Amino acid sequence: MALKQLSIRDFDLPLAPEVQEWLRFGKQRIQTYWDSFAERPLPQYVECDFELVAATLSLCHQRGFIDGSLFVEWGAGFGIVTGIAAANGFEAVGIEAEEFLCEEATKLFAGQPWSAEIWHGNFLPRGARELAIDEDPVVSLSHAIPPAYEEHDLELEDFACVFAYPWPGEEHFLRLVFDRFARSGALMIMYRGPNQIEVMRRR
Repeated sequence: MALKQLSIRDFDLPLAPEVQEWLRFGKQRIQTYWDSFAERPLPQYVECDFELVAATLSLCHQRGFIDGSLFVEWGAGFGIVTGIAAANGFEAVGIEAEEFLCEEATKLFAGQPWSAEIWHGNFLPRGARELAIDEDPVVSLSHAIPPAYEEHDLELEDFACVFAYPWPGEEHFLRLVFDRFARSGALMIMYRGPNQIEVMRRR
């Protein structure tokens, strides 16, 4: 693969007030969902460490690691990371397969001082399935819906930064997808679990 891992250490970077407010607002909505989980269970929804992702994205932005304005979140959920990117000045898009989450994220974005979009569809580009060595552990392959990019006349290679929170066992597959379909110079931020985050550039 033509991926270079970047060293990111300064996670004590203070978050901008608008990012902190967005995180507070978003977490309140997510807690409301968990309080009524039995009414609309979504077994495939798992949160990442939003503060760690926000600090990483802000640091990459300030250091000029991201050479463009288009950002995409793979599997957007309630759109929290998409909102973090928008609050940092990116043209942010979140792609989500679950319609309920698309609706909820769009509601959350309403009234914010920045704009972001949620696209319903598959974040995997057409042809990505062929890169999977073993499809069994790859949850991303279970969504039988078309890629979201085509409806918006964009391709993955148009985006400067991708965020992903892979399910266990699909990390390598998502790296392969990014390596195959992203443009040279694009950045991938991958949350791997508590206190673990990767930043990779496609060379």
